[in-house]
Amino acid sequence: MGVAYAFNSILTLLVYGLILFPSLDNFVDIKAIQIFLSRNPVPTLLGDTYLSIHRRTQAGRGTILCCAQLINRWITSHLPRTPRFTTNPENLLWSKRLMALTPAEVVWYDRVYDKGTIIDSCGKFANVPLLGMEGGISYNPTLARRQFGYPMERKPLSIYLENVYYLNADDSTGMREQWVIDRAVQIGMPYKISRFVSAITPAPPLPMTFDTEKEYQERLAEAEREIHRWKREYQKKDHDYETVMGLLEQEAYDSRQKDVIIAKLNERTKEKDAALDRIPGRKKRRMDLFDGPHPDFEE
Repeated sequence: MGVAYAFNSILTLLVYGLILFPSLDNFVDIKAIQIFLSRNPVPTLLGDTYLSIHRRTQAGRGTILCCAQLINRWITSHLPRTPRFTTNPENLLWSKRLMALTPAEVVWYDRVYDKGTIIDSCGKFANVPLLGMEGGISYNPTLARRQFGYPMERKPLSIYLENVYYLNADDSTGMREQWVIDRAVQIGMPYKISRFVSAITPAPPLPMTFDTEKEYQERLAEAEREIHRWKREYQKKDHDYETVMGLLEQEAYDSRQKDVIIAKLNERTKEKDAALDRIPGRKKRRMDLFDGPHPDFEE
């Protein structure tokens, strides 16, 4: 059993390196090994396929050598499944057979896809980025859903129609790689960049010290506890601030009330003095009291 398992693993790796992700003749590229270890070649296959098609479409010529088996399977899934077309009794060339098809004969959408889930976003980002062996490209989810048979309720936003396309050969300075590293640090992706003996460029700085998933989970739990602690501190300070502001507003209100009362007392005092001044002889006697010495104070 052990020998059979090893043989199957090596055979699968050869399929990855020589058929799915070929780089050099009769050699398995280190990137193909990484994809093999990740056990999920689908995103890279899609990225390589879209990159190859887009590149040849821009150039207006060339042959799509990448993922020929995948493209063949995709094309044949949309072709008629009638015995006459599949058997080809006239021995016609593929070009003539395809040109003779009508829109009604093409299988535009297979209902078998209803059992799965269509990925139409990447987190909060509208478009889905795909990284291939030679670069990166994004596909439009809105148009993809339309091609899968779902109706469009309204005109798609312009941001949904933006595209991303680049080739690694055009990025000799490593700016895109550094951008990916910075994004990984910013959003806290729990992995390090693997460096190999064959790498000729120095390892870019990446302040990520998590060696295992358990360590990352512990750090994440500690960070969440720290966030909750600071949140409680903020809520306490906010409550104290609201209390102080309430006391200040109350004091300001009391001060305004006192000013109103004092103003009313002054007004009443003036009215009383004015009423007393209207009494005959009252004003003169009051003025005499302050004009000269009073008899009670004479020696």
